[in-house]
Amino acid sequence: MSAVSRRRFFRHQLTALGSLIAMLVIGVPIAAWIELEGSKPRLDGHLVVSGLAAEARIERDANGNVTIEAANRLDVSYALGFVHAQERFFEMDLARRMAAGELSALVGAATVDVDLKNRHHRFRARAEANDSASLAAERAT
Repeated sequence: MSAVSRRRFFRHQLTALGSLIAMLVIGVPIAAWIELEGSKPRLDGHLVVSGLAAEARIERDANGNVTIEAANRLDVSYALGFVHAQERFFEMDLARRMAAGELSALVGAATVDVDLKNRHHRFRARAEANDSASLAAERAT
């Protein structure tokens, strides 16, 4: 391989490396922004969901305080659960995983001791037993 060929080869390699670095420096933050933007709750518009007997309205004031209007108590409860899922999903998921002793699956080895202590209480099995023992009318309200 001649000296000119080697220079061309290295120039092409440096160009490819520069392009890769530019894609990483520009592309990774853009991809992260798109991913995070997509996880934000949708606060405007209309959404049709099953499970409601009549229309329910969720409104937020300028401070983010929620007002729920619905035809009956079940629809208010459903709308409240929807608001909680929108605004506090990550916190609720962490609490659920911690109580079940499954936090290490998300966080890693740092929480294994916490998981072992919490699995001892068997909260998930107790919750499922309580749910199955309750009457259907109690679960619906």
